[in-house]
Amino acid sequence: MRMTRRVAVVLLFAGMALTSLSWNALAWVQSNVRRVGILTFLDVRDEPALALVIDGRRRKLAELGWIEGKNVSFEYRSAHGDPSQMTAAATALVDLKVDVIWAVSAPALRAAHGATRTIPIVATDQTTDPVAEGYIQSYAEPGGNITGVFLDAPEFAGKWFELLREIVPDLSRVAVLWDPAPGTTHLDAVRSIAGSMHISLQVLEVHTPDDIEQVFDTMRPQPQALIILPSPLLWYLNAQFAELALERRLPATSMSPLFAKAGGTISYGPDVNIAGLRSAHMMARILDGASPANLPIERPTNIRLVVNLKTAKALGITIPQSILLRADEVIR
Repeated sequence: MRMTRRVAVVLLFAGMALTSLSWNALAWVQSNVRRVGILTFLDVRDEPALALVIDGRRRKLAELGWIEGKNVSFEYRSAHGDPSQMTAAATALVDLKVDVIWAVSAPALRAAHGATRTIPIVATDQTTDPVAEGYIQSYAEPGGNITGVFLDAPEFAGKWFELLREIVPDLSRVAVLWDPAPGTTHLDAVRSIAGSMHISLQVLEVHTPDDIEQVFDTMRPQPQALIILPSPLLWYLNAQFAELALERRLPATSMSPLFAKAGGTISYGPDVNIAGLRSAHMMARILDGASPANLPIERPTNIRLVVNLKTAKALGITIPQSILLRADEVIR
């Protein structure tokens, strides 16, 4: 009986020790899992194109050694397309004490910057000048908690007008679709170029997807061409814009290559997938211990010209050979 009790006590303490070790091992594993907060203007679940972009970045992170469920986890927060909800979404990630915030779009970056000055932020932003906005000290040495891939490239405005004028030689009236949420960087550039080329500009504001058809109906007089300025909202409405432009017989251009692929006439801008992969590399470096203050800002260098000949023929316009020879992709 005494021996049996001794064995039972030994087994009890052994079990307690093993349980303690198990809990300690679990705690160690959990403490070594880094948490990435993904902050978006639109909800990933509602936008298949955005979901594909995010998934590509997660796969690249996995290739770089940061594997979901092993050493990294993801927290998603979104404004669901409502600018008034952007701050709350960013604050929620800060309250979760994530290790780094991945801010996708200008509104997401603005909200993240307002919510924290200590948690590292990696931005993918096609519309903001980060120096002018006070986010960083310089492109080479950001100096704070923000780094990322930016495309505040007002020179694109000149290229859009140049392409449209080659397609419409007597170009004098252009409509511009603009979402105010990301800011005025590209709008200011378009206005400046239009003025220098003596082109009349009609700026049409789009705040929600419900505004689009109404905005098209307000084009007076009928413009000769259309420019769609970059924004997270407008980027995911490429197919709708392409369809409406075709209905109104408008040659149209956009920064997004997806616009021409969706049926728009022409697009000239960066390959967003490559920009996203570059931000994944920056994210991995921060998770490895690098400081965003010392990670230089990157700008996309893979610029693509995509021409949709099928749409051009439907509109009854001729794409000059000079454009076709420069195009990275021609859709026939």
